[in-house]
Amino acid sequence: MGGCAGAATQLPETTELLDKLPRVENSTKSSCWQQRQIAAQNSYVDSIKAKKSIVYKPPCEVDPKPTEAESKPTT
Repeated sequence: MGGCAGAATQLPETTELLDKLPRVENSTKSSCWQQRQIAAQNSYVDSIKAKKSIVYKPPCEVDPKPTEAESKPTT
C-alpha cells in the first residue's frame, strides 16, 4: 500500500487532446471579465502543455482604455 502514494500517472495523450481543444481568441471587443476568463483558460491549457507556468494577461489589462477623466485634455 505504501509504494503507490504520490506516484504521478503519465498521460501521453494529454498534449494531443489539448491540441485538439477548441480555443477562444481573446478580443478587445469582449468585456474585461470575459477577457480575464479567456486569458486564464489559455494560461491553464498552455501551462499543462509546456509543463511550466505560463500566464497571459487579458487585453483590457495590457492596454487599458483611458477613463473619461484621463482622456480629457487639461487646459
